[in-house]
Amino acid sequence: MVAIARRRAADDVALLEPLLIAAETRAYELLGLGSIQEYGARLFGWGGRQTRERLRVASAMRSLPEMRERWARGELTYTVVRELSRVATPAEENEWIAWATTGGVRRTGHEVQQVVMRHRRGARPTDAPAPFEEQRVRVVLEMSGSEASRLAEVRSVAAQRLGHSVDDETLAKMLFDAFLRGSEAGERESSPHQVKLTVCDRCGATERESGAEGLVPVDPVVGEVALCDAQVLRAGERAAQTVPPATRRAVLRRDEGKCAVPGCRHAAFVDVHHIDRQVEGGGHELANLASLCSVHHDAAHRGRLVVRRHEGDLRFERADGQPYGAIGGAADTARCASASQHFEAVVAGTGSERFAREALRPAAGDDPVKSPDPTAGLAPRSQCGEGARRDELAPRSQRGEGARRDELAPRSHAAEAALREEVAGLLTSMGYRTREAEWLLDRALAGDELSVGRAPSKVELLRAALRAGPPRVEARKGGSRRRR
Repeated sequence: MVAIARRRAADDVALLEPLLIAAETRAYELLGLGSIQEYGARLFGWGGRQTRERLRVASAMRSLPEMRERWARGELTYTVVRELSRVATPAEENEWIAWATTGGVRRTGHEVQQVVMRHRRGARPTDAPAPFEEQRVRVVLEMSGSEASRLAEVRSVAAQRLGHSVDDETLAKMLFDAFLRGSEAGERESSPHQVKLTVCDRCGATERESGAEGLVPVDPVVGEVALCDAQVLRAGERAAQTVPPATRRAVLRRDEGKCAVPGCRHAAFVDVHHIDRQVEGGGHELANLASLCSVHHDAAHRGRLVVRRHEGDLRFERADGQPYGAIGGAADTARCASASQHFEAVVAGTGSERFAREALRPAAGDDPVKSPDPTAGLAPRSQCGEGARRDELAPRSQRGEGARRDELAPRSHAAEAALREEVAGLLTSMGYRTREAEWLLDRALAGDELSVGRAPSKVELLRAALRAGPPRVEARKGGSRRRR
């Protein structure tokens, strides 16, 4: 048991820096996750409070090296370190460690907590207790499930009023003030914190009002997110909601007033998201709407989270097509990052999020869990080489591999040329050179993925080109290259 306890302590310490890096770089967003708390819940089974405490302790250990070292050796437990890090600073670190391990007998987490709660940060163990109003007291509430849900609702309303998350002490103070002084008369139903955005109907350029600075440019995605669920003001017209109020209430009731993404518990600042945007023909049918928190709403418009309709329900996927919430290694994160980058490139080239979702989705019949990376066919520029000749990138049909071009149904040369040019433009916007794009299109048109007997659509041709695979090259004597 002693050996297990020491290994566990060492594992806890080894987790500190990776956890801080994940939070500081927001790496969880590449997996479509809404917060570091959700990441901790899915990966380690932690609750939101436990994740926040782990992050606080990890940050404190950067300035308390001796405490960290003693913890790694198993001489201190996590609960003891958690409490000591509330008061200890580098100047008093050794005194608190000596007090917690007096005579070689380790104090329990509860013993340490009872002393720490009576001291200010920076105090020594031998200092007099702080005044009672400055002491930290832990209060545990036990209630029925229905009342617990009401408490969560009150916390959500408090967060909306303040514009940020609410800790326990702030929530308690607001409740006590409301009970002892009475709630404010004429309380407004809508949040008093609103943001004014100006969005160009033609190009999507977005500006946000920023106090004395006036209108400042922001990412167009901010405008797309706002237009899903906003009040639109146009010169000479009455204000109009992008989602009718009755429909909005119905969507929020269906999604229980919180973000519909599995595992997300955010209920403050929830927007109604259009799966298919209104500019792309999407309507206000309940099947086309989903309640999303601000983080997941932004992720959906950036391709990091994909929302699909599936058998009358909503299905949530990561950018690479795998189920939302699946967490793997570094390869998963890299694949999701690549997929979301190409999503944004397709949207920039076509102006259509629906087009991008369809172009990058897994092939029909693939198991979503086992499906290959939908961007696996996207070759880095270096794989084609500067010296590759145009005749070395011949279509597969000219080499006798697979179906020949003349076996396909005849197409209008003018229409095919226009389609090729449009899709080639999309591929070059993703970073391909012109000859690479042409090679991928030749492979796609000569392959088996496109239906025989009819001209492919733009989505079908782009998807087939992305799946055609990068041209693999090898060096030959004399510096020339040939494709294998």
